[in-house]
Amino acid sequence: MNDKQKRLRTRKTLLGILGVVFLLALPFAVTSIYRRMTELPEQIVIATGPQGGLYRELAENLQQEIEQQLKVDVTLEHETHGSLDNLRLLRAGKVDFALYQPGTAWVLHPKPGPNDAVRPAFVANVYPEVTHWFVRHDSDIAAPTDLVGKTVAIGEKTAGDYAMSQVLLEHLGLTEQDIVAEHLSYADIRKRFQDGSLDAAFVTLGTRADILTDLAEDGTCLLLPIPNAEAFTRKYVLPTLHTIPAGMYDSFPAPFPPHDVQTIALRANLLTHEGVDENLVEEVTRILHSKEFVWENHLSELSEQGDTFATSKPEFAVHPGASSYYDPELKPLLPTEFVEGTEGIRSFLVSSLIAVFLFVQWYRRRARRRKEHWLDQCIQSLLEIERRQLELDQKPGAHDLARLQKLLDEVTELRQRALRKVSAHDLSDDRAADCFLEMCHALSDKINAKITRQRLEQQFEELGKRLGEK
Repeated sequence: MNDKQKRLRTRKTLLGILGVVFLLALPFAVTSIYRRMTELPEQIVIATGPQGGLYRELAENLQQEIEQQLKVDVTLEHETHGSLDNLRLLRAGKVDFALYQPGTAWVLHPKPGPNDAVRPAFVANVYPEVTHWFVRHDSDIAAPTDLVGKTVAIGEKTAGDYAMSQVLLEHLGLTEQDIVAEHLSYADIRKRFQDGSLDAAFVTLGTRADILTDLAEDGTCLLLPIPNAEAFTRKYVLPTLHTIPAGMYDSFPAPFPPHDVQTIALRANLLTHEGVDENLVEEVTRILHSKEFVWENHLSELSEQGDTFATSKPEFAVHPGASSYYDPELKPLLPTEFVEGTEGIRSFLVSSLIAVFLFVQWYRRRARRRKEHWLDQCIQSLLEIERRQLELDQKPGAHDLARLQKLLDEVTELRQRALRKVSAHDLSDDRAADCFLEMCHALSDKINAKITRQRLEQQFEELGKRLGEK
């Protein structure tokens, strides 16, 4: 085995070892990447809502469950003033989850913020947010026209109450200019009813909110039905009919309200944004729908109607993590984060395989061209030797032994040089190399025959001379 063959074998051995090491390390690398991609974040932020509303209470309970079950640190963003504020924080990527009253963005048309980087995504409807029309107990307000010129609380400008109030005033045939509009917090509404400086208020929130029972216990206001509530739900997509049963907020010494009140309701949304981890969103959705969480937070609609209520009329696109919970069959075998995270590795592997394939093809073509070029030279040299031997031993009495022997030596040397460059595998698979060696053997036999003939002729000549001398 010559040096070139040794180097080639060493190179093949090293490539084989590297290939085995790569194949052995690949499962560990993929497992490590998969674990990193599917690992839940260490900390998240949830936007709550104003004091006295149900957003804050629900967010606190969700915080507790996430920390206990998922071992994720949860921070609550209390400095928010309702749905529009929560939506702004979501779009800026400053919070990961937020409660939101649907339709708020559609009604108020907020301008895109300078820090808006992500799109909101829907997780679930959580509970109905019911519209309440409160009037001061000693006022003469009984119909929408009685609100003209009166002081009316229509919600803070960043809250869902304000968005619903805008639509509701339009439905009642009024505008904000027809009333003395006040943008009050829930706490301020209670104080203003107590001191008699507030005539009415439109409040849209969950029926378990503290402000509702506080107003009922104070006895400072009455609850009126929304006129033509069914017509309202036909004009707009998101609202639904809702009836507040008698005694919903107080039952002793007198029920509040004293009789059933027909009104409208929206479904409070739990939102996230597109940048939040799919596995986290799926787990939070699971917690939200768990029997324990639903019962502890008295989410009766979610308990009775399940996914039908939870997925009804989403204002934003459903997050893939939530979709995986609602329809497990659509869940991909690999999470999107893993697929995206390993895209570079997969591209590198494919590119490497293509590069190796092209290199092997190029190397084979190059080796074949070099071998063909070398064989061409050898064959040309062989043909030249054959041409030269044709001129020798053509005449009787020629003395070309020395020249023929030289040509024979050249053929032998050419054959030996060829054998040093080809292997046994080449001889068995390469017909060109085999044919060249056969040509060498044939030419050697031809030259040997001429040498033998000339040697015989010389011996016969010497024998004839000796016989003539005798």
